[in-house]
Amino acid sequence: MRERDLFVVAAPGLLQVVAEETVAILPAADLRPTQGGIELKAAQDLDLCRLNLRLRAGSRVLCRIAEIRAASFAELHRRAARLPWEDYLRAGAPVVIRASAKRSRLYHTGGIAERIVKGIHERLGAEPQLVAESEAGPDAQRIIARLLRDRLTLSIDTSGELLHRRGYRQATAKAPLRENLAAAILLSCLREGDALIDPMCGAGTLAIEAALLQSGTAPGHARSFALERWPSLTPGILERARAELPTPQQPSAPIFASDRDDGAITATQSNAARAGVKTWLNTQVADFASLADIEAPAARGLVVTNPPYGVRISARRHLPELYARLGASLRQRFAHKPSLSWRLALLTPDPSLAAATGFDLERRLSLKNGGIPIDLWLGPIH
Repeated sequence: MRERDLFVVAAPGLLQVVAEETVAILPAADLRPTQGGIELKAAQDLDLCRLNLRLRAGSRVLCRIAEIRAASFAELHRRAARLPWEDYLRAGAPVVIRASAKRSRLYHTGGIAERIVKGIHERLGAEPQLVAESEAGPDAQRIIARLLRDRLTLSIDTSGELLHRRGYRQATAKAPLRENLAAAILLSCLREGDALIDPMCGAGTLAIEAALLQSGTAPGHARSFALERWPSLTPGILERARAELPTPQQPSAPIFASDRDDGAITATQSNAARAGVKTWLNTQVADFASLADIEAPAARGLVVTNPPYGVRISARRHLPELYARLGASLRQRFAHKPSLSWRLALLTPDPSLAAATGFDLERRLSLKNGGIPIDLWLGPIH
């Protein structure tokens, strides 16, 4: 059985989180964190399938095809034609080629992609359908070509659509949080046995990802992957990897999701139903100030939320008051009971907004949401 060189892509700020969950999935693998992700070797195709099914914070899993010298277009064409494309592509299959070049004699990325296509054509006897990323359908195979100092690294995407696309989030709200970012936040903050409250839940991504995590539901259990179309994939191996997945169990602590917008709660409920976790969520239309009126659902837990931070959907001048009101509501609800062990986690790009809550919050992660740099702040409610 062949050994494959893999690269797990991590979004900016998530390298450590992705490395830790990769180790948890493949504890025997030899991992090397590097810029942009994790390098590792998969001893068998089963490991490749396990990563795609179980990664919560990772973005993609790439498989290295080869590293070749490419100091001229003729050399690139010649060497590309010698690669085992038949292991990954069927004749005439649609392909997307993402090419980049730095400090190399070849710098025209369109020309690089064209020579790779010619090499595939020569090897397979049929020209692949080269399509743009924006026009790529679910059957398109992505090839990543990175040229640095005349050395071309060729990788093929095993995941297909980005791994954060679990398939459940079809209803959206304002300023949505990507599923893998929500998962990374929870992996960094949520303790075993914690109850969870998101008082500004939007489309429910944090609450749904918490339910998936706490129930042991694999994030990729209901979706397909590009590797399924590889001629060289071990027959039946993905089905075997799916059969290994644990049976989801009801979370041991409650999960609450509220929002003052009834449309957001409708979106949360429909997304949760598609994710198979609707019965595990407690949802209600309510302003976050109503936290002061509810009974604490457990002795310990996490209030986690992605509030407005003045970039897209809120006027900046009103935000300090909003964060101060959130802090006051949480103090009124939790802080006066020393037997409770609750923490606050929130996303904001502005340290002064985190401080406006009145809590001693520390920066836990620095990441990007929709291209906007933001920080995750975490601390006790006291």
